Amino acid sequence: MNVDLERLLSLQAADREIARLRQEIAALPKRISEVEAKLNSAKAQVEAAKTRIKAGEASRRKHEADIQAERQKISKYRDQSLDVKTNDQYKALMHEISFAEQAIRDKEDKILETMLDAEEQEKLVRAAEAELKVQTAVIEREKTEVRARTEQDERELAEWTGKRNQLRDDIKSDTLAHYDRVLRLRGSGVAEVRNGKCSACNVLLRPQELQEALSQEVVMTCNSCGRILVSTEAPAPGPAKVQPMAEASA
Repeated sequence: MNVDLERLLSLQAADREIARLRQEIAALPKRISEVEAKLNSAKAQVEAAKTRIKAGEASRRKHEADIQAERQKISKYRDQSLDVKTNDQYKALMHEISFAEQAIRDKEDKILETMLDAEEQEKLVRAAEAELKVQTAVIEREKTEVRARTEQDERELAEWTGKRNQLRDDIKSDTLAHYDRVLRLRGSGVAEVRNGKCSACNVLLRPQELQEALSQEVVMTCNSCGRILVSTEAPAPGPAKVQPMAEASA
């Protein structure tokens, strides 16, 4: 096989591995973002439940203050009722007392609702914190694995880049230029010959082209897609040469 063809096969393998590693390295930060988003979501659930508990506590304190104010009103109205002169004044005070007592009952109901909601939220907080602990451990492990994978990929990328550069230095410049041009256009610069066809574009080679491609003695390109052709198949045997008959001796 032509030495450049061997190197081109190795170069294409190196280019493909470099492309794969670069793609994986580029995708790894997205994986970290995704696992961090899951962690942030779990944290947000905990914080939302805690915020609701705090809001409930503030609401309960306000209702308790309102109840205390209503009780003070009732006490004042009762004191005033001792000094009233008419039944209408007395009835008016009793109405105010009744109104304040109803307000106290309403506030007490709201306090009870707040306490029940607080109990439910505390259960949610405990469950969310337990889940957060589990999620944190899992996510930190995933992040560690991603960082390790990135470091390994970067090491392999450096190794493959070094191999690629060495191969490129050893390939003839015109052959390398053709390979690069087709690689940019078609995503690959080398194609195998299989069953008499270019395996990349599936175009049948003419007999003379096929024989030359199978010989692997020179750099051959596909007339259809332009890729450099390589083959591991043995060339078909050519026609047997007829040997001239020896002249009969006198």
